[in-house]
Amino acid sequence: MRTAALSLCFFWWCLLLLACQTNQGNLSDKKPEQITAAYTISDSIKPGVLASKVLINNDVLNSFAIYLPKKYHRNITWPVLYFFDSGGNGALPIIKYKSLADSLGFIFIGSNVSKNGQAFDASIEIWKYLKNMSLQNFSIDNKRMYVAGFSGGARVSCALASYDHQISGVIANSAGTQNLEQMLQQQAVFIGISGTGDMNRAEMINIENFLNGSTLTHYYLEFEGIHEWCSIPIMKKALLLLNLKSYSLNPDLANSYFIELFIHDETQIIDHLLKSERYLDAVNEIQILQKSTQMFSNYSSQYNTDTLVSNPMYIKQKNELLKINETEIQLQQELGNILTKNTTLNTWQSKIIILKKQSEEKTPYAPMYKRVLGYASLMCYSLSTRCIVAKDYKTAEFYTSCYQIADPKNAEVYFFKALISGSQLDTLSTIQNLKNAVDLDLNNKNRIRDQVEFTFLQQNSAYKKLLKEIEF
Repeated sequence: MRTAALSLCFFWWCLLLLACQTNQGNLSDKKPEQITAAYTISDSIKPGVLASKVLINNDVLNSFAIYLPKKYHRNITWPVLYFFDSGGNGALPIIKYKSLADSLGFIFIGSNVSKNGQAFDASIEIWKYLKNMSLQNFSIDNKRMYVAGFSGGARVSCALASYDHQISGVIANSAGTQNLEQMLQQQAVFIGISGTGDMNRAEMINIENFLNGSTLTHYYLEFEGIHEWCSIPIMKKALLLLNLKSYSLNPDLANSYFIELFIHDETQIIDHLLKSERYLDAVNEIQILQKSTQMFSNYSSQYNTDTLVSNPMYIKQKNELLKINETEIQLQQELGNILTKNTTLNTWQSKIIILKKQSEEKTPYAPMYKRVLGYASLMCYSLSTRCIVAKDYKTAEFYTSCYQIADPKNAEVYFFKALISGSQLDTLSTIQNLKNAVDLDLNNKNRIRDQVEFTFLQQNSAYKKLLKEIEF
């Protein structure tokens, strides 16, 4: 059903890995350390109250966000989900999903330190502090420790699961792993997630198809959205799938309420899809339901996928999906040609305007056009990055202008513009572009400090003031 997606943007996927990867090194040479030190935190953390910035060992550069479920107490152990946001905002996903912590009984912890672009050794150090701190200070079931990440944070989560065998599951939202083979050696469940309008959707489908030939327990979930943290219902489904996997490994843990809740939710989704004659989506959901409940002898599926896949409507929908995927490939190739073959900004702008209009139309193709726009943003980001690293600021200026046309509300656009104006020692433009980037959520003062293009601003009062306004 998804074979056409396998060939999507392989070249540009490689650029994506360059753009927002964690440098993972040789994972097989690295082993988790035993807890040998004390990891102290504030004693003011209360169940049912979000703590957005908790310091480890009173270190302002090493903090996390945490939410303990309202019914938390130390008499029993609790499953824990560690969040890795690509922008280092540990509270962001917790705020979105904290109702699930209460209803499903999870501790949520989010790193405020892990961000895109860090070396894997840095990710290991961050993980070591988070894991050891939480095991020392909270009542955690060390057989139900899970990681979840968005975009570059998803790559961090996958890499950590390959490194630390105590991690029992990965929720990879909008990006995957470069170490699939090493993931296969673990018992961790892998849950890939993407939005229907996410430019990384093809990558996630590619990973799912790769894992179909493996023994690793894995699922692929989609939501109506773009490149972002998934919807609450999809995160709920992912957490319930983690529960079901833990019950299969340890039947004594099985909670009939959560099993029945998952079956109820999935049955409602499937029945709605069948009623709406969305047979392609219905078959995908039936397969998830059957796969996740096959170890429970008291449940038998009421659905027959053999009948559904022979339905003319199913066949029609499958063929339509193949056409959409083919169109997506063609548009990606067209955009690549426009960017790399001495085009003008007017040509690029005209194409982007058309795509934006098409993405807003209520047609089956609209999500695909949103993915293509995300792909355009990604290409511009990757090409701009490559030129700035090479100190080719003139070419970088062109690609950054294309980037601004494709994705005008992206903080990276203005960070790149600041780097370019900084290379020209243009104080006013550099400060203004940095302000624009910060206003759009650039939240990493060390990244700014580390740029040689900003060295000339070290004594500038506006620059110093700007750095003080950035939290991390």
